[in-house]
Amino acid sequence: MPDFTGLTENCMLFRKICFALLCFCMIGFSRVYAQGPADGFFNIKNYGATGDGHTLDTKGFDNAIAACVKAGGGTVFVPAGTFVTGTVRLYSNINLQLSAGAIILASPNTNDYLLQADFGFSGSGAGGKKLGIIFADLAENVSITGNGIIDGNAGVYMYMDSTQVSSDEDRKYSRQGKDYMSPVNGDKEAPVMWKVSYNDRPGTQIIFHACKKVIVQDIIIHNANDWTFDLNACDNVKVLGITIDNDARVPNSDGIDMYDSKNVIVADCDVRVGDDGIAVIGTSNLTVTNCSFTSRSCGIRIGYNGFNDNDSGNLLFDNVRIYNSNRGIGIFQRRKGNISNMLFSNMIIDTRLYPGQWWGHGEPIHISALPGLGFKEVGTISNVRFTNIIAKGEEGIVLYGSAESTLKDISFENVQLTLVKGVFTTVNGGNFDLRATNDSKLAIFKHDIPGLFATHINGLSIKDMDVRWDAALPAYFTNAVWCDNFKNVFISRFTGSAGPNAAAGEAVIALHNGADAVLSGIKLTDGYRGVPHQLILHENVSGLELDAPEAKKLKPANQGKQ
Repeated sequence: MPDFTGLTENCMLFRKICFALLCFCMIGFSRVYAQGPADGFFNIKNYGATGDGHTLDTKGFDNAIAACVKAGGGTVFVPAGTFVTGTVRLYSNINLQLSAGAIILASPNTNDYLLQADFGFSGSGAGGKKLGIIFADLAENVSITGNGIIDGNAGVYMYMDSTQVSSDEDRKYSRQGKDYMSPVNGDKEAPVMWKVSYNDRPGTQIIFHACKKVIVQDIIIHNANDWTFDLNACDNVKVLGITIDNDARVPNSDGIDMYDSKNVIVADCDVRVGDDGIAVIGTSNLTVTNCSFTSRSCGIRIGYNGFNDNDSGNLLFDNVRIYNSNRGIGIFQRRKGNISNMLFSNMIIDTRLYPGQWWGHGEPIHISALPGLGFKEVGTISNVRFTNIIAKGEEGIVLYGSAESTLKDISFENVQLTLVKGVFTTVNGGNFDLRATNDSKLAIFKHDIPGLFATHINGLSIKDMDVRWDAALPAYFTNAVWCDNFKNVFISRFTGSAGPNAAAGEAVIALHNGADAVLSGIKLTDGYRGVPHQLILHENVSGLELDAPEAKKLKPANQGKQ
């Protein structure tokens, strides 16, 4: 008869281990729910919140937060459930922790949201009047963490079946004229209309105003009805591992915005929105790394200075993916204040043209400085570097300085740029979009599309750039590089051709009205259809030095293109 003694002993030992593990887990589980004020742990359900998805739970949040403040700080805990709320305020030394399964749902009643002006600031969000779901003012050591969801309930505030349309002014100077942005297959991607008045919309979903030592980590935010997250005049902030997933049709549903803040780290975030993925105004000492952005406006937007003339600078963006965006990177100067010292490295950028009132025109990179609405003076944009970039777009790179503000020291190194034809190229392609600007002729206007266009620039360096073209592009896709009103242009180890359907004899590199240009190591690739392209076209350029195998193709011109 077999001896089962050893087997029986092993089974008994296994049972003891399982029982011990079960007891340990139950102790840990019970400890979480047994924690209370004495432990600095405040479960909002213990303070009146229901989490039933219907009852307004603002009071339950407020009661738990008040108890936490009275205790000197701690964790305000949101368990599993759906908690409907208006504006909730956080204070110093509070961590709002969202458990997995917790949903904070924006109230559908606009009266449940407080006013920004009552706390000494305004302008955060589309209307700039009301607060959103969560905010902190003048707080220190404050955080929002966990794996729960903050839901902006956007569908309540939008007519999701009604889209905005282009105005006659938008069409006036465009290539297509009255047919500009004709709604051909475009309604599903155009911005929708909001139901309530512009100023009555709930404001930014999460606002930190004048706070220090802020952490926002791991949470999920979706369906924002306005800006998603705003850092306003904050210092020492970490935004780590958050997910923002908004309906891309909702206008002004920015991802991460920051005004007048400093010493900020944004890392490991996934942002999918209907407006700017990240917007940086008057902010310094910012690091953004290991993030992905998709947007119906800019993936990364720096500037506009909507509310003041403050400077921005020392901005680092590394290991970033931008895809399906109306613009990739946009740097804009429209009033006083300077923007300087920016590094963009190790990035893959895909852009396309969208229908409707989204700002942008499919440019992977856009830098512009000219007077904005109501302003005459313009600050500077300087010392911007792009390194190790793979970009594909339905229009080219635009560097648009002005007589009021010359762009300074812009460099590109190891950049591959591919221009492709898209679904809406014939509907709204072949235009530049410089909104917002004083001159309506420079808002949206007809323009040839080079691979890289630069005007009013001092210090442009292009090294190891490769420009490629989709064979189906229209004839208004012209030069690989077009530059005028310049000083100090350096192009080396450049490969490319003119546009595939550009006119015969179109130049690969066209230089006009400038001084001091050095070109070396230029490699001309054959144009499509076998159309010969000349290497360089130059008009009214002094101090031109050329060291290239194709030097014999250098041709001066009496009149330049565009």
